[in-house]
Amino acid sequence: MALDLDPTKAALLVVELQNDMVHESNLEKKGLGSALAAAVHRRGVLDKVGLLLPIARRAGVPVFYVNVANKPGFPRPKARIYALAGKRGPSLVEGTWGAEIHPAVAAAPTDFILTRTTSVDGSYGTGLYSILAQLKREQLVVCGISTTMAVEGIVRASLNRGYEMFVVEDCCAGVPQEWHDWSIHNTLPLLSTITGSEDVLAVLRGAAGGNG
Repeated sequence: MALDLDPTKAALLVVELQNDMVHESNLEKKGLGSALAAAVHRRGVLDKVGLLLPIARRAGVPVFYVNVANKPGFPRPKARIYALAGKRGPSLVEGTWGAEIHPAVAAAPTDFILTRTTSVDGSYGTGLYSILAQLKREQLVVCGISTTMAVEGIVRASLNRGYEMFVVEDCCAGVPQEWHDWSIHNTLPLLSTITGSEDVLAVLRGAAGGNG
């Protein structure tokens, strides 16, 4: 069955593919950044997103990077996720290499780079929805990390606001793998269309005139 995706109404969201979380230099370290980097590289996420990006741009689909930009000492709510993050030490700090987008999926001048300091997903604190409304985009194609946190959070929040959601399964990763699989097979299908990069590429190539 053909993917019911309309490039004239779609936007591509690249979620948190930032150096501190996915760069290969994290593989020899400990902690969440190491685990996520291992999952991303094992699944070939960067390569697959890297293929999607230029075709999306040629098809006229706006690309959004939805990133985190932490500030040292910024107060956090009492929640285990922040306690665990604090044990790793500073990460994704605004203005540092670690907060930059991984070079394999680098942004182009036409792309939107959104950052937030608060919240656990980019549906809050980035201005995402106001820009989408201005661009008259109704379908959101999501890839990135992590499946059960930021990705799932954006899907839930965006669906609540009336957007049609698409999750590119082989362009997402989470840890442990069992959590990613659970979300993909149980939670996210209730909220979005689960698809793969090849199906998305086929639609985008058609809109781009077969180039790429």
